[in-house]
Amino acid sequence: MCPPSAYGKHELKYAKHNLSYEFSQKKGLEHILSYANLRADFMKKINNENLISNITKDYPFIDKSVIGTSRLGVPIYAFIIGHGAKDIMINASHHANEWITTLLLFNFLEEKASKYNKEIDLWNEIKLHCIPLVNPDGVNMVLGKKVSNDWKANACGVDLNKNYPANWYQAKSYYFQQGFCKPGAKNFVGERPLSEPETSAMAAYTFLNDFLTTLSLHTQGEEIYYKYLDFNPKGANELAKKFAEVSGYKLEEVPEESSFAGYRDWFITEFNRPGFTIECGLGENPLPLSDFSYMYKKTSPILEEALKWTAKQA
Repeated sequence: MCPPSAYGKHELKYAKHNLSYEFSQKKGLEHILSYANLRADFMKKINNENLISNITKDYPFIDKSVIGTSRLGVPIYAFIIGHGAKDIMINASHHANEWITTLLLFNFLEEKASKYNKEIDLWNEIKLHCIPLVNPDGVNMVLGKKVSNDWKANACGVDLNKNYPANWYQAKSYYFQQGFCKPGAKNFVGERPLSEPETSAMAAYTFLNDFLTTLSLHTQGEEIYYKYLDFNPKGANELAKKFAEVSGYKLEEVPEESSFAGYRDWFITEFNRPGFTIECGLGENPLPLSDFSYMYKKTSPILEEALKWTAKQA
């Protein structure tokens, strides 16, 4: 049986001004490789790629904060760099079998940190929030071979990127008709919006910050999703076109019937600001580590452009 959610029914629903979620912030925590209790095989892969190594020790100007915990009690962390007044958030691994996005984001964070002094004008303008591992339990399950490679969900079989309050009931109706009416590898939307501690933590952290834009890293397809229903956030079209230009990724529209209840959908609905889903790489999930360098070369210019755009906002 799944552990009960730590949050009451609809406790977070649109709770902008009276947030009952207990947000805890901790800094200077343990070595980055152990923060998510990942299995040794994942840590070995990270070490072999030399992407991260005790990042808060090497770069003490990076803050590390707990934004919540997973269903199995694993901390979910945000890494924060910069001290400007303009905030941007990039997240990764909503889906378990897309764990390579965690490495993409960690690599980008370390690359930017290594150039911090050279880019101090940028960091005087912006604050970058990186949430590299939204779904630590699911990632651990996939990497530990506890589930099949098509597993996208969290430990309780809920697809986290279909658990946000953005036309959630439409998503429920659509996916139930497709047979996804109980916990499983993918497409089960949960018992209610924000039923999962991972999505509750993401919503709470978003409410607590003033993000001008957010990017969610997924795999695969080399596509950029930026539209949601009839919303037209200022600057979204231009920024999406720039992302496509620098990466070669295609601008796409998610089919309406399957576009509901994702983090991007919710962010656009709630704040009417640009939100993006970046589908990195090509192939069948989980994409192999051998694709990492190619994926990073294509994806990192998108993240660079997002930072530049944020810095230019009034």
